[in-house]
Amino acid sequence: MIRIHIYVLLSWLSMESVCWATGIQSDSLPKHSVNVQLGTTGPGVFYSRQLSSARRLTLRVGGHYFSYQQQQEVKVSKDSYLQIKPDFAIAVAQANLIWHPFRRSSFFLTGGVGYTWHPDLRLTLTTQDKLNLDGLELLPEDVGTVNLGFRWHPIVGYLGWGFGRSIPRSRLGVGFEMGVFYLGKPSVQLDYEGFLETTTIDEQVPIVERNLSNYRYLPSINLTVSYRLNKSR
Repeated sequence: MIRIHIYVLLSWLSMESVCWATGIQSDSLPKHSVNVQLGTTGPGVFYSRQLSSARRLTLRVGGHYFSYQQQQEVKVSKDSYLQIKPDFAIAVAQANLIWHPFRRSSFFLTGGVGYTWHPDLRLTLTTQDKLNLDGLELLPEDVGTVNLGFRWHPIVGYLGWGFGRSIPRSRLGVGFEMGVFYLGKPSVQLDYEGFLETTTIDEQVPIVERNLSNYRYLPSINLTVSYRLNKSR
């Protein structure tokens, strides 16, 4: 992210210097902007640059980040609780191509590819007191620690559509975007100690993976605020 901001600043300064020195109007140069998104995949920062005004194509690079690690306490039975600590993050860097099919409309289609360095959801299960499971009482040392994880592919695809211009005609612009990430087939990771060691739970892992095989998509809905770096007409 820091490299993107530095590149944006240097690009803007160099273009403005050329315009000042040569008298070239900034509208004749490739247009570019900074975009800030906020939505279901967390806050994101992007840099957009016009590739072709005739074909109405724009390149957008940047990423989203969101993390949640707040421990939760789940009531299993009366005076019996299970502590669940999630380790969940949406951390994806992506490059998209944006196409406006209609010259006079802000409607656009977009597609691209991304890389996530945290392609999994992890859950750690423990208990601090006795755990009552339908009459079966387990001490904390009997329950032990259960680590459950769901992992997807780190390379993801993205398709979306929306309204709004990544490079607004004036200095500021707003937009709306809806899309979906393709994550690939998830795999299940299970590590444990305690009473689960006496069970055949490992045999259920392939069954769970088959049941989760259709969970390959992550929807995304975002509001976008764009700031144009070139001077508008």
